[in-house]
Amino acid sequence: MLNRCKPAIVEDWLSRAKLIPELARVNLPDNERTEHLSKILDEIVARLSKNLPSFREENALISDAAANHGKARKLQGYTAAMLVHESRVLQVTLFETLSKNKGDLDFNLVMTDIMRIADEVDSQLAQSMESFMASMPNEAVA
Repeated sequence: MLNRCKPAIVEDWLSRAKLIPELARVNLPDNERTEHLSKILDEIVARLSKNLPSFREENALISDAAANHGKARKLQGYTAAMLVHESRVLQVTLFETLSKNKGDLDFNLVMTDIMRIADEVDSQLAQSMESFMASMPNEAVA
Protein backbone atom coordinates (compact mmCIF):
# COMPACT_ATOMS: atom_id res chain seq x y z
CA MET A 1 0.00 0.00 0.00
CA LEU A 2 2.80 2.45 0.83
CA ASN A 3 4.33 1.84 -2.56
CA ARG A 4 1.02 2.35 -4.32
CA CYS A 5 0.27 5.51 -2.33
CA LYS A 6 3.78 7.00 -2.62
CA PRO A 7 2.83 10.07 -4.71
CA ALA A 8 -0.04 10.91 -2.35
CA ILE A 9 2.20 10.39 0.69
CA VAL A 10 4.79 12.79 -0.70
CA GLU A 11 2.09 15.35 -1.50
CA ASP A 12 0.46 15.01 1.94
CA TRP A 13 3.83 15.19 3.68
CA LEU A 14 4.72 18.38 1.79
CA SER A 15 1.39 19.99 2.70
CA ARG A 16 1.88 19.16 6.37
CA ALA A 17 5.54 20.23 6.40
CA LYS A 18 4.64 23.62 4.94
CA LEU A 19 2.33 24.21 7.93
CA ILE A 20 5.22 24.00 10.40
CA PRO A 21 6.63 27.53 10.74
CA GLU A 22 10.13 26.34 11.62
CA LEU A 23 10.33 24.23 8.44
CA ALA A 24 8.71 26.89 6.28
CA ARG A 25 11.41 29.38 7.32
CA VAL A 26 13.88 27.61 5.06
CA ASN A 27 12.91 28.65 1.56
CA LEU A 28 13.21 25.56 -0.63
CA PRO A 29 11.48 24.60 -3.84
CA ASP A 30 9.05 21.71 -3.35
CA ASN A 31 11.27 19.25 -5.24
CA GLU A 32 14.23 19.97 -2.91
CA ARG A 33 12.02 19.72 0.16
CA THR A 34 10.71 16.29 -0.91
CA GLU A 35 13.61 14.78 -2.87
CA HIS A 36 14.54 12.38 -0.05
CA LEU A 37 11.04 11.01 0.55
CA SER A 38 10.65 8.65 -2.38
CA LYS A 39 13.87 6.80 -1.57
CA ILE A 40 13.11 6.71 2.16
CA LEU A 41 9.66 5.30 1.41
CA ASP A 42 11.30 2.65 -0.80
CA GLU A 43 13.54 1.70 2.12
CA ILE A 44 10.60 1.49 4.53
CA VAL A 45 8.79 -0.81 2.08
CA ALA A 46 11.96 -2.92 1.77
CA ARG A 47 12.12 -3.24 5.57
CA LEU A 48 8.48 -4.32 5.72
CA SER A 49 8.96 -6.88 2.95
CA LYS A 50 11.91 -8.46 4.79
CA ASN A 51 9.56 -9.18 7.70
CA LEU A 52 12.29 -8.52 10.27
CA PRO A 53 11.38 -7.99 13.92
CA SER A 54 11.34 -4.35 15.02
CA PHE A 55 13.44 -2.75 17.71
CA ARG A 56 16.55 -4.84 17.10
CA GLU A 57 19.63 -2.88 16.15
CA GLU A 58 20.96 -5.78 14.07
CA ASN A 59 17.83 -5.53 11.90
CA ALA A 60 18.29 -1.83 11.13
CA LEU A 61 18.84 -1.23 7.44
CA ILE A 62 21.66 1.07 6.38
CA SER A 63 20.09 3.99 4.57
CA ASP A 64 22.08 6.00 2.05
CA ALA A 65 18.96 8.10 1.49
CA ALA A 66 18.81 9.05 5.18
CA ALA A 67 22.52 9.86 5.31
CA ASN A 68 22.28 12.00 2.18
CA HIS A 69 19.19 13.69 3.59
CA GLY A 70 21.03 14.69 6.76
CA LYS A 71 23.95 16.14 4.79
CA ALA A 72 21.66 18.01 2.42
CA ARG A 73 19.56 19.48 5.21
CA LYS A 74 22.67 20.74 6.99
CA LEU A 75 23.74 22.53 3.80
CA GLN A 76 20.22 23.92 3.38
CA GLY A 77 20.32 25.54 6.82
CA TYR A 78 18.16 23.14 8.81
CA THR A 79 18.59 22.57 12.53
CA ALA A 80 18.57 19.18 14.24
CA ALA A 81 15.09 19.96 15.59
CA MET A 82 13.86 20.53 12.05
CA LEU A 83 14.94 17.00 11.07
CA VAL A 84 12.90 15.68 13.99
CA HIS A 85 9.89 17.72 12.83
CA GLU A 86 10.20 16.26 9.33
CA SER A 87 10.35 12.74 10.71
CA ARG A 88 7.33 13.32 12.93
CA VAL A 89 5.40 14.64 9.93
CA LEU A 90 6.38 11.53 7.98
CA GLN A 91 5.07 9.21 10.69
CA VAL A 92 1.78 11.11 10.92
CA THR A 93 1.44 11.07 7.13
CA LEU A 94 2.13 7.33 6.91
CA PHE A 95 -0.34 6.47 9.66
CA GLU A 96 -2.97 8.74 8.11
CA THR A 97 -2.45 6.91 4.80
CA LEU A 98 -3.00 3.59 6.54
CA SER A 99 -6.13 4.96 8.18
CA LYS A 100 -7.52 6.20 4.86
CA ASN A 101 -6.91 2.79 3.31
CA LYS A 102 -7.92 0.59 6.23
CA GLY A 103 -10.28 -1.40 4.02
CA ASP A 104 -7.24 -2.75 2.18
CA LEU A 105 -5.34 -3.76 5.32
CA ASP A 106 -4.93 -7.17 6.85
CA PHE A 107 -5.75 -6.43 10.48
CA ASN A 108 -3.84 -9.51 11.61
CA LEU A 109 -0.66 -7.76 10.45
CA VAL A 110 -1.43 -4.09 10.92
CA MET A 111 -0.06 -3.60 14.45
CA THR A 112 3.19 -5.38 13.62
CA ASP A 113 3.53 -3.34 10.44
CA ILE A 114 2.85 -0.09 12.31
CA MET A 115 5.61 -0.96 14.78
CA ARG A 116 7.97 -1.72 11.89
CA ILE A 117 7.07 1.53 10.13
CA ALA A 118 7.68 3.56 13.29
CA ASP A 119 10.94 1.72 13.94
CA GLU A 120 12.17 2.26 10.40
CA VAL A 121 11.23 5.96 10.38
CA ASP A 122 13.12 6.35 13.67
CA SER A 123 16.09 4.46 12.25
CA GLN A 124 16.05 6.74 9.21
CA LEU A 125 15.95 9.78 11.52
CA ALA A 126 18.90 8.48 13.56
CA GLN A 127 20.94 7.98 10.39
CA SER A 128 19.99 11.43 9.08
CA MET A 129 21.01 12.95 12.42
CA GLU A 130 24.36 11.14 12.41
CA SER A 131 25.09 12.46 8.93
CA PHE A 132 23.81 15.93 9.86
CA MET A 133 26.03 16.09 12.96
CA ALA A 134 29.06 14.74 11.06
CA SER A 135 28.63 17.64 8.62
CA MET A 136 29.11 20.16 11.44
CA PRO A 137 32.52 21.67 12.20
CA ASN A 138 34.21 19.94 15.16
CA GLU A 139 34.14 23.03 17.37
CA ALA A 140 30.36 23.34 16.90
CA VAL A 141 29.84 19.71 17.95
CA ALA A 142 31.95 20.01 21.11
